[in-house]
Formats: sequence, C-alpha cells, structure tokens
Amino acid sequence: MADNAQEFLFENARKEFKGILLKDVNGKNQDEVPIFVEFYGKYPGSEQEKKTATDQTLRDLIREEVLSKTHQEIEISRTLHVINVIVAVAKQGLCSPSVPFTLLGDVLDCSTLDTCDVIFKYVEERVAVWKSPVFYTAGKNYLLRMCNDLLRRLSQSQNTVFCGRIQLFLARLFPLSEKSALNLVSQFNLDNVTIFNTDPSNSTLDVKEEASEEKMETDEVKKEKSEAGLVDYKLYLNIWSIQDIFRSPVQCYQKETWDKLTENADNIFRVFDSFKLDDIRGGNKTNQTTHKKSYFSKFLTSEKLTELQLSDGMFRRQILTQFLILFRYLTATVKFKGANLVLTEAQKMWISTTETKIYKLLQETPPNGKKFAKYTKHLLEREEFWITWKNSGCPSFMKTKSKSEDESPASKKRKIDPKRSSIAEDFISGKSLGMGSPELTRLWNLCPDNLAACRSNEREFLPSIQDYFAEPIEQEDPKNQIEDQYKLIKNSNFQWKALRLLSNRSQLFFTSQPANLQFKTVPDYLSTVIGKLAKEFPTQSTEEIKVEVSNGDLVSVGDLKTTMTEINNEDEVEDEDAVLDDPDDEMDDESNLLDGSQDDNDADAGAVLDSLSTDDITMLATKIGSDWTKLAPHVNLKPKDIKEIQEDSEDIVLQARQTLVTWQDLVGSKATWTTLSQALKAAGLEQIEKES
Repeated sequence: MADNAQEFLFENARKEFKGILLKDVNGKNQDEVPIFVEFYGKYPGSEQEKKTATDQTLRDLIREEVLSKTHQEIEISRTLHVINVIVAVAKQGLCSPSVPFTLLGDVLDCSTLDTCDVIFKYVEERVAVWKSPVFYTAGKNYLLRMCNDLLRRLSQSQNTVFCGRIQLFLARLFPLSEKSALNLVSQFNLDNVTIFNTDPSNSTLDVKEEASEEKMETDEVKKEKSEAGLVDYKLYLNIWSIQDIFRSPVQCYQKETWDKLTENADNIFRVFDSFKLDDIRGGNKTNQTTHKKSYFSKFLTSEKLTELQLSDGMFRRQILTQFLILFRYLTATVKFKGANLVLTEAQKMWISTTETKIYKLLQETPPNGKKFAKYTKHLLEREEFWITWKNSGCPSFMKTKSKSEDESPASKKRKIDPKRSSIAEDFISGKSLGMGSPELTRLWNLCPDNLAACRSNEREFLPSIQDYFAEPIEQEDPKNQIEDQYKLIKNSNFQWKALRLLSNRSQLFFTSQPANLQFKTVPDYLSTVIGKLAKEFPTQSTEEIKVEVSNGDLVSVGDLKTTMTEINNEDEVEDEDAVLDDPDDEMDDESNLLDGSQDDNDADAGAVLDSLSTDDITMLATKIGSDWTKLAPHVNLKPKDIKEIQEDSEDIVLQARQTLVTWQDLVGSKATWTTLSQALKAAGLEQIEKES
C-alpha cells in the first residue's frame, strides 16, 4: 500500500509540474522560469522527491516535442526553446544538473545531420554555461560522448567543417592539459592506409601518343606535351608510395626506407620545380566568384587525375607540408622516441637542405605563396613549444594555490604534532634536544649554537700559505741542490692543491702570470710564485734554523743557545764563529740565514733590504699611475708587452702594477730598488723615487 501511495503522489506531482512548466515554456522569457520556481518552493515533499519528479517531467516535455511531428517537420526553434527552459530549471537547482545534457543527446540522436548542425550551434554558443561550476563536473562526460557520437555519424571528407567545429568546441570546453585529449605516448594513426595502383602492368600512364608527321604542332600543343611528359607511372608511384612513410615516420630510421624517402622526394621536387603554376588571380572576376574554393582532407589516387593534381596548387601544398611535418618529427626531441632512433649527420644535412628547397617551392606556389610559406614556417616553429610541454608531462597552465595557502591558521594550529611542538619549544628555550638515540642527541647538543660551531677555528682545515709552501721554498733554494725531477712542483697532486690554496689565500695567484707569458706551464708558474713567497715568508723560523758546527753535526738555534757555553769551552768550533742574531722585528719577521760568516750575513741582509715586496709594488704603481708608459721602455719592456698591458685593463694603476710585475718576471733577482731607481731617473720620474 505504501508503494502504491508513493507512486500516486509521484504521478500527481508530474502532472502538476508539467502544467506549470508549460506556462514558462509558452512565456516570452526563455532564461528564467519564475512561475515554476515559486510553485516548486511551495510544493510539499522532500527535495529529492521533487527533483526526481522534475527530471521525469522534463523528459516527457522533450519526448512529446519530438514525437508530435515527424523528423522532417520538427520545429527547431521550438525545440531549442524547450531546451533553454530545461537549462534554466537546472541553473535554479530544481533538477539534476545532468538532465540538460541527456536530453540534448536524445534530440541529436533523433535528428538529421542538417538539424544536428543547427542544434550543435546552440551548444557551442553556450560553452561558457557548460563550463560553469553548476554544469561542468556533471556534464563534461555527457558532452564528450555526444560529440563523439556526432563525429562517428559525420564524414571527414564531406562534413569537414562540421567535424572541425566539434573539435574546436571540445578544445574550448576542456582544459589544455586534459589527458584524454592528448596523445601522450606519440602514437601514429596506422589505420590511415592509402590505396593506389602498385601494378605497373595495369597502369595507363606509360602509353604516349605519337604525333603525326603531317600534323602541325602549335606552341600550345608543344607545351601540353611537355607537361604531359612529366606525368608518368614513376611520378604517380613516388607521390602515393610516400604516404606510407608519412603514416609511420619511424620507418625513416631504417636505411632501406630512408633511401626510398630521399629518392621519391628528389623526384617529386624536381617535377614541381620544372612545372611552375601560374597565378590566375588576374583572370575573369566572374569566374572567381562562381567557382567555390574547396579543401580535400584526402585526395583521390586515380591515375587519370594525376595530371590535374599536378596543376593543383592545393595538392602541391599538401604534399610539401607533409614533408615539413615529417622532418619536424625526425629532428625534434620527443620523450617517447626510442634511444636508437637517431639521425646521422648526413641525414640531418639532407633534411636541412631539403627544407630550404620546400619553402622555396611553397613561395612559388600560387595563390599567396610567400604568405603561406611564412605562416607554415611560423606554425612549425611554434610546435617546438608544444613538444617541450609534452616532454615535461603536459603540466597544467592554471596556477593553483599551495596547501599551505589554502589552510587557515586555525587548521594549521590544530594539525601540529604535540611531540614536534615540544621539540620546537625546547629549541627556542635553548634546552637539550632529544634526537631519538643517545649518540645523535650527544652530537646535536655538542654546541648550543650551531652557527657558532660552524665558525669555530677547529673547523678550519685549510693550511696556511707559509706552512704548505715551506718545503717547496726550501727545495727551490739553490744551496740545497735539489734536482728538478724530485721537487714537489713536479707532482701533479701538489700542483692541484697549491693552485687551490693560492686562489683562496694569496693574491699572487692573480698577479704572478706575466703579460708576455700567457700560457706558462704549471711548474714554471709555481716556481715563480714560490720565489715571491720566499721573499715574504722565511723558509724556517729562528728556532728551526740549524747551523753546522766543526764536528759536522747540525744543531738547531734553540739547542745552540743552551749549549753555547759548552761549544766555546771545547774550542772545537771553526776559526770563524757563527754569529747568531735574534730575529729583527724591524725586518718584518724575516730571520737572517747563518752561513758561517758575518760578511755573507750582511750581504744577505742587504739583498733583503734592496728587494721589492708585493706591498712595495702596489705602492709604486699607485704613485706612477699614467706615467707607466714613460717607465716601460727603461725596464726592458718591448712594444708588444706595452700593447698587451694596455689591452688587458683600462685602470692606469693596474697597468702600472702589471708593468712592474712583468719587469720582475723578466729580470728575476735583478729586480731591486737600486735597478728600479736607475730606471725611474732615466724616465724622468725622480720625484717618485724621492717620495718612496
């Protein structure tokens, strides 16, 4: 009894809803249903029951509209008006949002293709409505199914424009990154097979008519014969056999197919180049208006049409554009292309040369050949962007908010883990943190301030310049008589470490390369640097200097100070006692080497005083400034060296410094204050010498 009562109420609601909806359908306002909205709100019953009754009522309206007349007599405007009312009901939320799409599909299934064209125009004009939140989620799959059903009914060759409108509608409806509309793995339509005559014995193109000797040949007849001579079975086979390669470009990576492609392409281009088309835009204007331009998505393959197709500019453009698309795939970087599908350099060169030839033929093909070639080239270049986008996984172009931005502060606060909260509080308060294991906890809490631990001197692992180059400086001293092959500067490992250390710790890394020796070897370069370091740092500290006493033993200065009394009492020292002096603070921490004679000591001290340090060079360069060009000839610099210094930098102080450094490298140990003083006097720069 309960089911019967519910069914009775449902039927009663349908009748009442239908009567009210007909009032809105017969009204002038198509975008609103005010009468039904008011009645729906006052009608008793649950929301779900009223929506179910409304859905069935709308289906009945469309069914009666379609069945009231035959297919040929359906009044399209009346049907579209009813559909518009149904959309208005769905906008108000009074029925299921999928109902308009279901009923649209039913109407299209019951209509002829001409009627479908008009109804689909209504659909594509309201693409903004279908993309609204009310309809998009519920109706996108219905619209996609409806469009696919229409495409299956249409002919791609006869209804090309209608098919294109459907594809454009889907492109506007769905986002660009919709995976269902993308050929993600770069598959080809292998079902697109071109059927043509492959049997030369059945061909009619090889037969050529012989002209009678008595027949006079006019210029027009000769032209027709020359054009007809180009059309033979070989050209026919070249044009249509190459369609199989366009269908599956992967074949081009096989040598046999590649040879076939190049042979056919060269023959086709040779015929196109020898048979030029005339631009007929200047002909009779009446013919231009009466003859409708047609586009064929796929040409016929009859041999009888070959000569006509050769004279058709649209046919030529299609063949040439197919070649350009094929070349774009072969040379592009496609993510899903196999690793073994790689062109050789000769193949790439052929493609580059052929592309130039194709664009030339497109420019010569009327009408508007240059404009068509320009647009085609632009589209293919634009295709590079889409290839890159596809290789990166087709990411969406819509910017979405991150999860952190979407979440409210309150929700973030609720999601904080209590354990992590306690760790954060301990970190802020400076307490010891528990890291989960005793060893990790000990390591983490070794220093309360991590930044201070990073700046600690204990983490300084780079040696000092003086310590690292102490042994090489000693080896470079001629008195030690170390052979070149045993020196550290010949060791590649030492060379690499020395260059790294100099680049971090010493300016000599940048100033020790003279202008006239741009490609000095690493050992020679390090030898120059070590020579300069020997002047800045003592090879050994005072406590480490060892002197040789008369018995041949080596005694350090520290030990020698403690045993001086014993050495003097034994009288075993040589006649000339070694004179030991403490390091002189005024000599910039440089100790005097003890060679056993005071005269040698004084000579070495004089040499140190007369030498030029890096600071001296910098100071002199600042004072010399732009006058370095006067000084350069007097310090043995050649015009070539002067020109290189001028080209290296525009800073006059840097140029002056480079002049002095180059002079030091040229003369070596002779680069002293005395020699430089003489050069300054000769250059007329005595004032600089006095100020120094």
